[in-house]
Amino acid sequence: MVKKIIDYNVSVPAVVTNQVHIPVPQTPAKTILAELGIFIPHEDHNNRVELIATIGASGTFSVVDVLFRVFRGTQEIFYTLQGFETGYEHYGVVTFQVIDINVPTGAHGYSLYVEKLNEGGEAAVIGPINLSATVYAV
Repeated sequence: MVKKIIDYNVSVPAVVTNQVHIPVPQTPAKTILAELGIFIPHEDHNNRVELIATIGASGTFSVVDVLFRVFRGTQEIFYTLQGFETGYEHYGVVTFQVIDINVPTGAHGYSLYVEKLNEGGEAAVIGPINLSATVYAV
């Protein structure tokens, strides 16, 4: 399969640990961590958008289940769950990859959100925070 990069973008709100302190809200509330835009030309309707996110977070009380969600526009296209247990994994860096296949042509915005699923625990995003998108024509 021959691939050609047709667009690339990155959002880096925080580059190091402890650069930010963003409390993770209790679901159904959520906080946006990063967003970016890409463009897919009309001739590249057979495409793949590869998103890679890295987020540093900490659990500050009890066991905390943190949900990371990725949206294209208003449509959720991916989510992943990460647990932080203050006795063991007080700090953690979460990295994940999302592949969005055959995205319609035109301009699209991607956004990364975080929320806390269980009550009683506390968590915060402390950095780094980055989201990148590479668009391939295939």
